[in-house]
Amino acid sequence: MRALHRRVASIRYEAGAWPLWRLDRDLHYIAKSLVHKPFCDTHAEAQRWAAVADYIASGRWRRPLNGPLRLTAGGDLMWIRDGWSRALSPELRARFAGRDLFVANLETPIDRGRPVRRWAYETLRYNAPPSYLDAVAGAARTVLSLCNNHALDQGPAGLAATRALLDARGVVAVGGTRASERIARCEVRGVALAFVGFTYDINHREGAAPEGVPCVRMGLGVTDWGALGALVREARARPDTVVVALAHWSFEYEFWPDAAMVEDAHRLIAAGVDVVLGHSPHVLQPVELVSINGADPRCPSQVTRPGPAGFGLVAYSLGNLCSIMPTLPCEVGALLHLTVGRIEGQQGLGFADLSATATVTRRGLGASAIGGHTVSLAAFAEGRSAEGHRAHARAMLSSLLDAPQDDGPHPH
Repeated sequence: MRALHRRVASIRYEAGAWPLWRLDRDLHYIAKSLVHKPFCDTHAEAQRWAAVADYIASGRWRRPLNGPLRLTAGGDLMWIRDGWSRALSPELRARFAGRDLFVANLETPIDRGRPVRRWAYETLRYNAPPSYLDAVAGAARTVLSLCNNHALDQGPAGLAATRALLDARGVVAVGGTRASERIARCEVRGVALAFVGFTYDINHREGAAPEGVPCVRMGLGVTDWGALGALVREARARPDTVVVALAHWSFEYEFWPDAAMVEDAHRLIAAGVDVVLGHSPHVLQPVELVSINGADPRCPSQVTRPGPAGFGLVAYSLGNLCSIMPTLPCEVGALLHLTVGRIEGQQGLGFADLSATATVTRRGLGASAIGGHTVSLAAFAEGRSAEGHRAHARAMLSSLLDAPQDDGPHPH
């Protein structure tokens, strides 16, 4: 079985273009979407991730903060065919209602002028109705990234229409057709935030990518660090700005980022990013804390950069928040809850609390695609493979699911 997993994982279309234009390679990749890759490449990598999980469980990273900010992040909001406004259950919405920020990746255009026909095959041309935004309302501020491979599913006009709708709804949008839209800024509780987004590529792209959707391939040894570094420096216009990268990266259907991806993630922190919220693999990947400038020598992940000591965070993939993908790992996602701010008596960034709420999307093979919704995994006590969903989430998120904030679904 391990040999089969290695074989199906050998094709990564993120390194090239999709479709692959060879039937055997297309079928090979479809097999990967069903079989997945559930293991690390080496024993040393597995040991490292065990150390990362142990460090998070130890709580040694907790710091008292000045003016903390409560942020909840989710993964991919994909095309789901129906049930748009109720795509998130009341139990799940309660997990981010009232938070200072809710952040996710909007992996579909929303263009009223180009609706997808009721029974059309939509896989390569997503488009959602405006009511999808109703499902994610509730936090004090909502931030959605448009920097993903589906950004041009309805062409540049569809991307512009989506951006205009988010702006009109008061959503902080990251990405668009113009260069000025590639960085989003806001201030919450006196904390200045800058959000930068990027994607490995864009489906249906002909010629250059829109200026507001940077394309950066990571983990392949070809990362354009000149362009990416300039983007981060632009985001950090003020020294006290908290820079959050919304990264559409890594490799689909692989549970563990490989050594090259981890190296690039750490280099992104060293370049000046504080928090990396990843999406695109459609499955959960681990979360790690990074010690900056020796903030905690016991942390397994260390980087240096100009400025004070503190901590960074990398969530490699938060999985699917909403999807019609049929496999169990693609049904499982997570909401990541952060309490973040400046460490008392210091200038560096720190975290007071960190926890996760596992989610499962009740769609796909064997479930109704009409009227389904996503619920808190803690409340998912019945239905197909419920214990399997829990086990997968716990394997990837470990002690984050045991943190005090994740004590079951909140009443609506």
